Amino acid sequence: MQLTSLLRIARRFWLLILIPSVLAGGLSLWFDLHQPPRYVATARLLITYPINGAEDTVENWQMTEYVLDDLPQVLSSATFAAKVAPLLTERNLALTRTEIQQGLRITLLHRSVDLHGEASSPAAAQALVEAAITVLQREGLDFWGRSNLHLNVVVLDAVNDPQPTFSLRSALFDAALRAMLGLVAGFGLAVAAATFRPLKEEPLWKSAIM
Repeated sequence: MQLTSLLRIARRFWLLILIPSVLAGGLSLWFDLHQPPRYVATARLLITYPINGAEDTVENWQMTEYVLDDLPQVLSSATFAAKVAPLLTERNLALTRTEIQQGLRITLLHRSVDLHGEASSPAAAQALVEAAITVLQREGLDFWGRSNLHLNVVVLDAVNDPQPTFSLRSALFDAALRAMLGLVAGFGLAVAAATFRPLKEEPLWKSAIM
């Protein structure tokens, strides 16, 4: 399609192009601004498999890798949430098992683990991370069926001050991105409209393909 044809389509159907862009960007920003506040707390841990015997072995390091590979699934499980829930109740914080499962996640870097807890209040986010650490220290290897051993969980960095997950900058960026996608969709609609309603003196689609 020639550039002149595209310009003529844009000039003729500018409103059809603009509406999807404005709707997509505006609705995205409105939705982000009206989300309930969420907070995230983070602690950095060093997790290793317990040493079997007087000396460390390659097998211990391999077992550590296996444990860390499984850790995201363990933290998001209903079984782990059931262990965390009573610790939160002791602090007068009532989080459902689903909220616990969805609120816990990790970022791995070798054997270092950044444990993140997300909740609807700063106190709940901090307590969620602390409770998860306690469960890992007390019953870490129980989830792998090895209740006779204890997982080595060292807290390298204590739980930080919870931070809000919402960022106006990221919300504006998302809105701008969706507005651009809406602009592309709107232009596609304009091209489709031009094929059905060409100008009488020069059919747009015909002139574009010649």
